[in-house]
Amino acid sequence: MVERSTTKRVWSRDEFILALDLYHRIEFGRINKTNPDIIKLAQFVGRTPSSIGMRLANFANCDPKLKERGVKGLDGAIKLCQPIWDEFEGNLAYLREEAIKARINILEAGNPEQALHLAHIGEWEDFVKDINDYPFLKIVNKNYNGHCVISGIKIPELLVACHIIPSAQNEEESMRADNGLLLNLVYAKAYVEGLIGIDKDYKLHISSYLESHKFDIGYSSLFPRMFESKKLLINDAVVKPNPTFLEWHMDTVYNRKAV
Repeated sequence: MVERSTTKRVWSRDEFILALDLYHRIEFGRINKTNPDIIKLAQFVGRTPSSIGMRLANFANCDPKLKERGVKGLDGAIKLCQPIWDEFEGNLAYLREEAIKARINILEAGNPEQALHLAHIGEWEDFVKDINDYPFLKIVNKNYNGHCVISGIKIPELLVACHIIPSAQNEEESMRADNGLLLNLVYAKAYVEGLIGIDKDYKLHISSYLESHKFDIGYSSLFPRMFESKKLLINDAVVKPNPTFLEWHMDTVYNRKAV
């Protein structure tokens, strides 16, 4: 990545946005100067990894969920970070759009040779991918603290991010945290197929089609008797699932399998 001067300078809005974007993509416990994502952002904006790490820790001090747990970030720069936090709170899709613009702005403001240098060292494709492919899984995983909202399992390899309203139905809402559920592979497949539903009160429902298989081997271990009307494990969620989106799924997808 192109090196820029790391002399002390005022943080720009673009840099604040990129720092907040990164904050929402990594776990709080991984905020340190050796984190590869922090190093990468530091190189891109021309700051030190320590500087980026401190800014993320400043944003942690704005995070109400951390405050509820008694976890505190760095007090410094609260007057600068809090307005940025408030602007994007609960709307990660908007943050994603602004982060894309911020990357482009910073690239365009750099030396004319920067893009050529990126291509020369083989990083241009990674840069384009960062702009065009913000992983939905990272948004949803962060929102639900890395656990399946039905089973509570926290094994990353067994979890997927599941849209409530599919992106094909509403692309504008596709990257919103409140349009996603973190589910294990079985429950994700069941949800997408309409075999299970979740109502606006966050209670689970089993379709009559799925229930017709209740005597099959393995059914009771995946869908025990208490599964019906069980509530989602979302107390730690930064943004809870949108009740309107859940009702859309109940009416449009779940009801296809509920008869």
